[in-house]
Amino acid sequence: MRYRGLFWPALLIFAGVVALLVNTGLLSVDRLYELVNLWPLILIVIGLELIVRRTAHGTTANVATALIVLLAIAGAAAYVTIVPNPAATNSHDFSGRIGELTKASVAIDAGAANITITGSDLGPDLYRAHIEYSGPTPEVTLTADGDLNIDQPNNNVFGIEAQKFVLNLQLSSGVTWKIAEKSGATTDSLQLGSIHVASISLNGGASHDDLVLGPPSGVVPVTINGGALTVGVHRPTGTKASVDVSGGAVTLNADGREMHAIGKLSFSTGDLGSDYYQVQVNGGACTVTVDTAIPSG
Repeated sequence: MRYRGLFWPALLIFAGVVALLVNTGLLSVDRLYELVNLWPLILIVIGLELIVRRTAHGTTANVATALIVLLAIAGAAAYVTIVPNPAATNSHDFSGRIGELTKASVAIDAGAANITITGSDLGPDLYRAHIEYSGPTPEVTLTADGDLNIDQPNNNVFGIEAQKFVLNLQLSSGVTWKIAEKSGATTDSLQLGSIHVASISLNGGASHDDLVLGPPSGVVPVTINGGALTVGVHRPTGTKASVDVSGGAVTLNADGREMHAIGKLSFSTGDLGSDYYQVQVNGGACTVTVDTAIPSG
């Protein structure tokens, strides 16, 4: 009963303090989601109140309990007002040298993201990356073997994604690349017509993936896994490909032939030979287009 009697007054006071801070411009609305990170404060307040109730009685206990609640409210308000804003957008540029490398790989690990990857002649550079982000600074590392890792740490509670991550990545056309991505809700644009690709693996949630590819060398696997997927794979005229799409409601438009199914659809250009793209898409609701109409730009 004591907890019930304190809960609603404390909630009203806290809501009033937050509203006052927002209305006076001391607290930005985009920072309110940070309040979810303060849930351990509830446990601390309850624990302190239990200690007070067992060591003090009467008016002293009531006054001490009220002070604990008020200090917790003041501390929460100060936290979301004073600490650095994790929602603020920052940007950073990264690059690395190509050296003697002939093969390289890139692995991207992020939450909700907007990712653009292009291939071009970068001279002595293996890659150039421009990242706009909120939250923790992305971790970008390059090993001596040419393994490029781009990781955006997630410090949110319960997996709530409130961070911004926009990556514009340029890859050198002078090496052969393996590309892997693990993300959440993502918009991907991979303009890879000018580079050699050994494999592509995209794993995420609801995503929109658009891939422009050049001529394959050998069997090049292109694997895309997720939830609701909209996928476009564009290749040069005459390039061979096999396509397997599986999930719930599936739509496949392969070189102008449109197919619908529940479960799985497959397509092949016929005699595949030794150089072709092996496209596999697995998700819930999948809409997949595979064609030779490479979009301009």
